[in-house]
Amino acid sequence: MNKVSEFKYSKFLNWNEYIDSMSENKENFKKLTNKILKDKDLINKINKLNTKLNNKEIIVLTEDFCPDSLFNIPILILIAENLDSVTLKIYRRSENEELNKIFIKNGLSKIPAIFVLDKNNIKYKWEEKPEKAYEIQSSIINKLKQNPEMDDNEKKNSYLKLSECEYEKNLWEETINEIYNLKEL
Repeated sequence: MNKVSEFKYSKFLNWNEYIDSMSENKENFKKLTNKILKDKDLINKINKLNTKLNNKEIIVLTEDFCPDSLFNIPILILIAENLDSVTLKIYRRSENEELNKIFIKNGLSKIPAIFVLDKNNIKYKWEEKPEKAYEIQSSIINKLKQNPEMDDNEKKNSYLKLSECEYEKNLWEETINEIYNLKEL
């Protein structure tokens, strides 16, 4: 296991502070987080993570402009809010160069990047989005590219709406399943 004590005392944000500090995607993030926090089905599904994440710290490296963070960090918030003794600490990549180097050294270069720590040791790692999201979101992007009548802002908004529909169908559950199936490092 890798030790991760170098950033132990760095400034992190809890999830409320992160939302308050957001300059992009703030309203969408709040909406998705509120939706997920009230989703009884997702709450039941995260209960299977209790043993795996008991007394663990989830470290997230992110930026608020990132659509994958928009869709996946709310699941981490749900985990931290509903499982006993799970701590969630959010770090901005742009403000934590040394932490970013630790993530890259451990093979995580995309955001959101996640370490699950057990007493400052990296026990699990995960990044970006569930595997099934790659194909689905690529398809959405390709369809939007074929629509010349839409400007970039309309394409972005359509991408976010269509992605949200896919996450509601099953991608949030996929995120939970991938975390459940992470292999210990």
